[in-house]
Amino acid sequence: MKLIAFDQSTRATGWCLMDQQTSEIIEHGVIKPKGKTNDRIRQTIKECMYLCVHHEVTFVFIEGIQLQGNKLNPVVYEVLAKLKGTLEICLEEKNYIVNVVNSSEWRSRVGIKSKKRIELKAEAIKMVKDLYNIEPTEDECEAILFARAFSETN
Repeated sequence: MKLIAFDQSTRATGWCLMDQQTSEIIEHGVIKPKGKTNDRIRQTIKECMYLCVHHEVTFVFIEGIQLQGNKLNPVVYEVLAKLKGTLEICLEEKNYIVNVVNSSEWRSRVGIKSKKRIELKAEAIKMVKDLYNIEPTEDECEAILFARAFSETN
């Protein structure tokens, strides 16, 4: 069975398609939509849906949203909530099993210990390099580890 994890945002959504039993990466990438906010959300949703259909995934994991530390920007929170909610509903409409997971949960499952954003990203990049001997972007690294957190070999 295949699972896909999305580390979604409106600027760069990392994704990873993984074999659930072996934690083998099948494919990974970044969706980088263009345009105004709603256009970027539409493009991201369409690309995520295409990936799920094209790769015949069984399980889909998307990140829950949370307020980022002391940066309580309600506009950013609203945009991320719109993206997350729309993606979740569109996937459910196509009968995908959708799991919404907070980043702190999947990071804990793979052993990421850092707390600060910049340190989290660096730790994720190093972990992916150590585990898979590849050097993808930080968005892809987070998606890879997110998928790994819910594979059977983790």
